[in-house]
Amino acid sequence: MLIAVYTLTPQRDKHIDNMLAEELRKLGHEVVVRAYVYGARESICYEKPDAIIHPMVGGEYKMDTIEKCKEWGIKVIVRRGEAGVTREVFNRLDANRQELITGHWDYSPFVDLELVWGNEFARLLSEEGYMNWTDLRVCGAFAFDPYFANGTPLTQRNRNRPKTMLFATGFSTADSSPDYCETGLPEGSKYHAELHNIHKDARGKWMASIESLCLKFKDQWKFELKVRPGESTKVYEDMVPSCVKVHPEGSASSEVLRNIDLLIHSGSTMAVEAHLLGIPSFNYCNVNPDPIVAGVAPQVETHNELERLIGRVDLDKSNIIRPMLRHLEESLYGPIDGKACKRAAAHIDEHLKRNRVEKNIPDAWPKEAKYFKDDGIHLEQQEGDARWSCPCCRNIFWGEKEGTRNCPYCNMKINRTTITSRKCPRKRTVVASVAK
Repeated sequence: MLIAVYTLTPQRDKHIDNMLAEELRKLGHEVVVRAYVYGARESICYEKPDAIIHPMVGGEYKMDTIEKCKEWGIKVIVRRGEAGVTREVFNRLDANRQELITGHWDYSPFVDLELVWGNEFARLLSEEGYMNWTDLRVCGAFAFDPYFANGTPLTQRNRNRPKTMLFATGFSTADSSPDYCETGLPEGSKYHAELHNIHKDARGKWMASIESLCLKFKDQWKFELKVRPGESTKVYEDMVPSCVKVHPEGSASSEVLRNIDLLIHSGSTMAVEAHLLGIPSFNYCNVNPDPIVAGVAPQVETHNELERLIGRVDLDKSNIIRPMLRHLEESLYGPIDGKACKRAAAHIDEHLKRNRVEKNIPDAWPKEAKYFKDDGIHLEQQEGDARWSCPCCRNIFWGEKEGTRNCPYCNMKINRTTITSRKCPRKRTVVASVAK
């Protein structure tokens, strides 16, 4: 069968999706890997796959995509890029955060199979979400597959270079609109503004610390920065000192980490990735609401404490908190053994062999402005309008210079905000981004 794997974010998902594609090819399938946001709909109509591997469903654009696939006879399989949360953590969250994890929209009528990391989250989805237990498959910790070769962790690092500190940001909503910054929730949810403020405040502390650390340790360390999926490097290139190397947005952590000696993050699974390479890390100004994931690396709240720890850290070994890591693997991640993609491919292959595919896919995605609403956008230019170009379906519409709007042609949520340069306050840049 022809299977299309759609990658949501290059830096987090591309390596994993390519590994999954290779495992599927070993089982006899023809597989293509395409960018989700910028190419999935075009790929569906041009390549006409029998099945697609789709990112986690959150937002109306994704709902519309899988609904059309189901209508046209394509098998839809969802691969969760994140591990989710444990039942213990889920029960402590408010309704907004719970919806963010399980999904606001009922996607189950359009999804044949969902691939998740661990058993506990699979049970949680079947009890609190929309999928039946029989349609969920536990595969293990996808994110860590790139660190294994033949079942052995790749602990070798490039040490023939100056010692290097990596800042891994975690503030994906800091530059979005506070009215709508998280695509997994509907407009009007109070959590948009709450999350925006958490990320914005934490990033402010990070920027002050980066400047101070660069000044204090410039003769001892090299500095690099990698943005979280959803963040723009343009913002950081303007904010950090010139001695900090900012990696391109598509850079994969599995490649970047091989050339660093210390990781500073804000509650990221990258702490486990660093551990697999024998790299110590610190969680500074944590923004991760899951205390288990946040607690797998030493947490630091003040700049003075971070500076002190950097001065005494042992760079020759990981400082992971091992009881917490074991808890993560047993309760949430599933096995960290480099075989998640192999298990996923087996589940997909078995499902497709048992289910007949009858396709009726058009040659082009329906292009009518079916999502047009009278909310300040126009199909034709009006006086004072700014030109909006949808990066997904490439159609043009018109409206105010800034704001958050749904594309009237494909329903993708697009944010347009103005960023003021710290180095040159007169310089203002309009940043347009899709809410993935």
